[in-house]
Amino acid sequence: MNYKIFFLGIVLLFSCAESKKFEDSYKETVLLQYLLTPNAPQETCESIITNKDLCFKAYADSLGAPFTATTSSAKTLTCQGMINTTYKNMSGIAQTCAFNCQVTDWKSKTNSGLCTQSTIPALIESSLTSSSAISCLRSCFASTNNQISTDQIPLYLLFNIIQNGE
Repeated sequence: MNYKIFFLGIVLLFSCAESKKFEDSYKETVLLQYLLTPNAPQETCESIITNKDLCFKAYADSLGAPFTATTSSAKTLTCQGMINTTYKNMSGIAQTCAFNCQVTDWKSKTNSGLCTQSTIPALIESSLTSSSAISCLRSCFASTNNQISTDQIPLYLLFNIIQNGE
């Protein structure tokens, strides 16, 4: 008889437990992403430019045209400018996360062969409208408990910053 009461108590305990909500799972995922992101904004920012250069080089190679990669000092200055202006209110981890979104976008363009099939202006435009990069950026902002509007997203993309002269 005692076993039946004990068993019934355990069944009631587990059946009364609240099931996990989608929001809880999302918060855990975003927090895990944030915690697993290294704090290396300068290096990751420079990696955006390196991967953009690899894409543009693939395009130039497909045309048999010469290509000159961005110098190390230009990468450093560009990224320092971005980190100290546009990204200044974000933590280093959040900056790194946002930069990683763009690194991944440029790598996917290169790996998919898109770089050899598109023009430079089309590649730049695709970097500004990439749904995967935009979704990734939203996740980076969510991990710091900030929201970002659709209008604000382009402000955090490399080519938009360069075109605006920052």
